[in-house]
Amino acid sequence: MRLIPALLLTSFAACATDYELNPEPVDVDPGEVTDCGFTQVENTDFYRYDCNPVFTTTDEEWAGNIDSTAFLATEVLGHPMYQMWYTAVPAGLDAYGDFGLGYGVSANGTDWEVHPSNPLLEEPIPNQWDADAMDAMQVVWDPNDLRYVMIYQGYNINRSTWGLGVATSDDGLAWTRSENNPALDLTAPTGSVMGYCWPLGLSLGSVVGYTGYVAGYDTIDGACEVYTIDAGSVDSWTPNQQVLLQSGAPFEWDAQGFLSTAVTELDGQNYMFFSGFGAWENHGTYKSTKNQFFSFATQSATGGWEKHGEIIPIHLDPEGYVGFIAAQTVGERVHLWVQDVYDENYAVGYFLYDPNRSAETEE
Repeated sequence: MRLIPALLLTSFAACATDYELNPEPVDVDPGEVTDCGFTQVENTDFYRYDCNPVFTTTDEEWAGNIDSTAFLATEVLGHPMYQMWYTAVPAGLDAYGDFGLGYGVSANGTDWEVHPSNPLLEEPIPNQWDADAMDAMQVVWDPNDLRYVMIYQGYNINRSTWGLGVATSDDGLAWTRSENNPALDLTAPTGSVMGYCWPLGLSLGSVVGYTGYVAGYDTIDGACEVYTIDAGSVDSWTPNQQVLLQSGAPFEWDAQGFLSTAVTELDGQNYMFFSGFGAWENHGTYKSTKNQFFSFATQSATGGWEKHGEIIPIHLDPEGYVGFIAAQTVGERVHLWVQDVYDENYAVGYFLYDPNRSAETEE
């Protein structure tokens, strides 16, 4: 579920880095390093890990309810290492305030060890622009500057601030928020775009800098469609006004837009895995998304994106609660971590996108 204040819609509608990180994908067969196997999701190229969920709540007192997650797969001394950052609040609290940022590592993408120094950030400062939330995080490792870069959504309900925050870290543990935060006012119009809903993704730029993906709307009641924002540096972000991926037509399953995207490449083809939603639920002071499902799009040679069209049936509930998505290409397949509701709580499931395996099965 993604939250957005109704007022804003109305207004503008694990260890030190003493090793070298290699962002290039490495090949590993998940079946050789995980405790459980994978089952094909109906007649698709997706495979569900049989022991889902792989990350729920932890023994950390501050992290009773998991809110948002971000993942990164890197190579350390020839072996894959999976990293996860997550925000959470104590059990029994709602999504506003009292949040913390946690960090965990895994050798196989399923068994996670959280860091003893969690939470990594101090408690939010009262009245600060992002005092009520830090979520929708997206993290990349920049090999040029030798640091991690994170973008996130922050907001303060009382002040009606809603912005894109940027933070950097040398080791993934100690994070420094940019002095220019919020780097982008998500409520401010940019040309034909009336405002932005939330961050959707982040990747390294094709030449220099970074490319962010954000959901934006061009009318007060418009859908949260996919746009890009480019940055030559972490302190300067430029929104684009061209829609990258359009929402579905009225009454279609993704008619209201997108909650999360994850872009990666496999065998020369670029993929955008996403969660879309079909409706809003009004809570008075804010709105939340509902009817959230999972699918993907592929990029053509001309740069445009074409949606697969159908829902990929990885969701657990018929109403759909699919949330944040992360995708990392590791060798011959894409590893996916997808947030969903397990036993009435948000948790993370593990999936593979493996068209080669599907082709071999059909032979």
